[in-house]
Amino acid sequence: MKKTIYFLFFINVIMQSYAGDTIKIMPVGNSITAGEHYNHPALNERTGYRKDLFDLLTNSGYNIDFVGSQNHGECSTSDTNWYDWNSESYPGWTIHDIAKKTNEALRLFFPDILLIHVGTNGSNWDEKPGEVMEMLDSINKFSVDNNHDVTIFLCKIINQYITQNQAPTSLFNGRVEELVNAREGDKIKIILVDMEKGAGLDYSDNLPDPAASPPYDGGDMLGTRYPGVSLDIYHPNEKGNYKMAVKFYKELVKELPKPEYIKN
Repeated sequence: MKKTIYFLFFINVIMQSYAGDTIKIMPVGNSITAGEHYNHPALNERTGYRKDLFDLLTNSGYNIDFVGSQNHGECSTSDTNWYDWNSESYPGWTIHDIAKKTNEALRLFFPDILLIHVGTNGSNWDEKPGEVMEMLDSINKFSVDNNHDVTIFLCKIINQYITQNQAPTSLFNGRVEELVNAREGDKIKIILVDMEKGAGLDYSDNLPDPAASPPYDGGDMLGTRYPGVSLDIYHPNEKGNYKMAVKFYKELVKELPKPEYIKN
């Protein structure tokens, strides 16, 4: 009887195991990464795309540790909806200031992967692509100085609510892509993630219409539908956050080793 119990316990431990070593991932960005919308919602609800991505990865068998000095979103590990809340996300901050904090965090956490979505804040669109390159230079210097491999999933950032002028975002994304493709000699690996068009976001706050043909599941932006905010032009709603998570997940699994065990 004892042998049977020990054997079943052993099998259960194996089925709860994940593939390989822990993969340290640092989500980097501003309020879209933090999941904060003009100081809303409550702290434990500020998840952005991060909770959905954490669930997708862990449910696929990956041993993931989200790292960073910030903790937007918190709940007890005993909560069935618990997720790893750590990130390097600063609502309202510009690329330059986020880069400085990220540079400090690199030396504290030594992440394997960075998920970077920056550029929505500020009006200096002509300067922003250069600031992204300076950020990449700093991360590359960390990688070289510490002989630590880093893979960066750099976003072509999501656009704004459909009623706004979307041209600056698309031009910014195009310029960032050009500059990344022209980089040479980096130790870091940079993978561009097309969040603007590749995540399938509907840049509206339109309500779902199940009677449409085909049925329409509604827009992916907060728009006018967030309590206490007259018009939120920047942030995706829960459905939009999930689409961002899926896009990150699809790009990540191309690079991550295949899990040996699937979480039971």
